[in-house]
Amino acid sequence: MYRVLLVDDDVAVLQFLRMAIPWEAHQLELSGTFTNALDAMEQCRETMPDLIVTDIGMPGMNGLAFIKAIREISQRPRFVILSCHDEFRYAQQAVQMGVEDYILKETLEPQAIIEIFTRIKGKIEKEDELQHEVRKLHFQAHQSKSAIKEKWLRDLLTTPVTDDPSWVRQLEGFGLTPIMPQFIPVICRLHRFRDALNRYQSEDTLKFIVENAVEELLEHESDTLSFSYSAKEFCLLFNCRKDLKVNPYDRITTVCKNVQNRLTQVLKLPVTMLLGEMVGDRIGIKRQYVHLFQDAERLFYSWEPVFMKTGENGHPRDVAEDPLFHYYEYAEQMNRFILEGNIDALEAVKPFIQFISKYQFSPKAVKQFVFKLVLDMMLKLKFNQQYTNEKLQKDLDQLTSIGELQEWLIEFVRDAVSLMEQISHQSKKVEIVDAQKYIRLHLNRKITLEEVADHLHLNPSYFSRLFKKETGETFVEYVTRSKMEEAKELLNGSEKTLDTISQMLGYENKGYFVKVFKQHYGVAPSRYI
Repeated sequence: MYRVLLVDDDVAVLQFLRMAIPWEAHQLELSGTFTNALDAMEQCRETMPDLIVTDIGMPGMNGLAFIKAIREISQRPRFVILSCHDEFRYAQQAVQMGVEDYILKETLEPQAIIEIFTRIKGKIEKEDELQHEVRKLHFQAHQSKSAIKEKWLRDLLTTPVTDDPSWVRQLEGFGLTPIMPQFIPVICRLHRFRDALNRYQSEDTLKFIVENAVEELLEHESDTLSFSYSAKEFCLLFNCRKDLKVNPYDRITTVCKNVQNRLTQVLKLPVTMLLGEMVGDRIGIKRQYVHLFQDAERLFYSWEPVFMKTGENGHPRDVAEDPLFHYYEYAEQMNRFILEGNIDALEAVKPFIQFISKYQFSPKAVKQFVFKLVLDMMLKLKFNQQYTNEKLQKDLDQLTSIGELQEWLIEFVRDAVSLMEQISHQSKKVEIVDAQKYIRLHLNRKITLEEVADHLHLNPSYFSRLFKKETGETFVEYVTRSKMEEAKELLNGSEKTLDTISQMLGYENKGYFVKVFKQHYGVAPSRYI
């Protein structure tokens, strides 16, 4: 649909054009009618139309001045003049200004107007197609150059480095002429990558926008080159020299912070930047980039984007312990929060976030922990329609900071609680849902049918029959199955002994617990230890 604006101080003419033209039938949208040019100007500043039909002789600002003023704002709109016979000289001036056509008011005919609009619309469509092709060719050329630079960077990182001097000529081909002997590499990572993807819809679009913005910001920096590495990371390479009088890091810091600030302010893309050490050859450049990528992973635990030189953040102690050793503790906490359903989601997530922040496990290990946590909850609470394995893995891969992880977990807990509530409301027998929830929350002790019936204010015999009818299993069978599923999780996710686990599940006798477990799974619990 192409937008059309009508401007004329004659209300009768506006009314005639509004009613006489079948706008939608000709893929046109009447976006507004105005009796003076000044009001029309305000509308155009908010939403620029594709075609403007304007009178010449109007009080305040006449049609010719209006056209000139719009041209200074945008070259997009086409113009058609509404003219009286005695304004013919002005109409000729308007045509000289690039107006598409003029219409004499005395001979207003709907069909003639439609033909003029159709012709103009055809010209706009052809120009739009041409501009689309030009943008497409520009995009392809940009992508080709970008792909070549990205390949150079990836080859540098993944293949053995030789003394072949052709690498300098390659840099020259990319637009960097190394006239100084030293280089300083920089790695840049989007601090909130998932947010950026949500805003720009696709990785290709996001990557293209960041590349163009960075290249534009570095346009006058002849000794600097930018490389895309992925949609969430790009690299810079500065050519410099060691100088006792001038510290090259001072200028590079100024350039980098300008890029960082502009990406944040204009595109709302906060970026973390790590500066490498000064090196003099290709081998040194490779080593520095490898170290920078490793250091960037450690900045997962930064709540805000940072700008620093590599090594300034210190070297966090290596955590040999796998976070999965603590799996049961945090899985049980989260499960209880979701079942209770009346807790702030942040309070449910906070203990886990504090735990991983304290020990700073590798981001990969943390994401594996969360992946298992969510999959197990989906299975246990039976809400798998919203989080497929593929979507879950993709979501977690996109998280680049602990702040994003916390927000993602809060969203998951809220979804889980909401879904549990929906299941409760959809059930014809809410009492059964409440009974199951009560059982899940009290697996740490012996649970009797009479206790649960009393909790629900139901007759025990009636509750027993109702439970069997609605679930297909008896109360005892359900309790036993729930306890055995919990036992299996404890055996897989903790280092607790059989004595401890049997007591945690309300079994006073370890031997009886082992017997029930073997009857349920067909093997002894020792197999899972």
